[in-house]
Amino acid sequence: MNDTNLTAASPSFPLLSPAKEKELTALTAIALAISGIGVINNALTLRVTWSNRLGKTGVSLLLFHFVAINLLECLVTMPTAFTIMLAKRAGHLIPEQTCPCFTTLYMINVSVVNWSDADLALNRFIALYFPHRYKALTSAAVNRAVIVGTWMISVGISLPFGLSVWGQGTFLSAFGHCSLKATGSRGAFLQAMVAYIPYAISGTGSLLILWKCFGISRFRARNVASNHSGNNAVARYRTTERRLNMAKMLLFTFLWSGICAFPAYLITSLFGYLYQTNPVSVMWTRTSSACQYAFAPVR
Repeated sequence: MNDTNLTAASPSFPLLSPAKEKELTALTAIALAISGIGVINNALTLRVTWSNRLGKTGVSLLLFHFVAINLLECLVTMPTAFTIMLAKRAGHLIPEQTCPCFTTLYMINVSVVNWSDADLALNRFIALYFPHRYKALTSAAVNRAVIVGTWMISVGISLPFGLSVWGQGTFLSAFGHCSLKATGSRGAFLQAMVAYIPYAISGTGSLLILWKCFGISRFRARNVASNHSGNNAVARYRTTERRLNMAKMLLFTFLWSGICAFPAYLITSLFGYLYQTNPVSVMWTRTSSACQYAFAPVR
């Protein structure tokens, strides 16, 4: 059966107890407030990261892109998800193409965020482990190609769900959640490409960065830069210090993303029955997800 029919035939919004109505209102208000703060936070960060170095070698363009996609998540994707839910709660008919369109947008945005995080981790890995090849491997052309590749991967992952091909699709739940209908090995692979694979890349990169940080810290303890070191040595020390600080930021960004995403993955993997027994409280995971995009340590 075509899953657009599932959207059209979805049941009316469930009747809730007064306590659950208040909880739903509270979590919706908190999530939208976090998204609003995230818009301001990301917009200010975007302004700070804007410079004439964006088109040059280094991490500036990748960092600017990462902040911009987080801004899009807070400005469009998260508010739209709650708008659909609130519209269904108010008794409005949700057009059958709403979920295919929204889910495609949502998956593209989330996938781009995750893969952009992986791109930054790879950039820092090159900076710390291959400093002499850093400029060549992170030229403006390479960075632009990385960003285009990130979007192409994300679009390719998302379209099978939005177009309902390969047995994949979307459906609208009773609570107004546009969810994936992932089936078979293809569905599992596509979902892994959205989160698990870029997280694995970011995590591996973060561990390697952490190892390098310990090595640099031990070296720095033995060879503290001083006025006796000469201008070249001091310059190298300062370059290493900047790269180290950026690497630490990316490590904290990975950890923060994992903390924010963990509740949703934990419930989906081990406590899926909560979606039926306590669907309102499960929605707090959306608040946790909003924090990931609004307060990333990149700030």
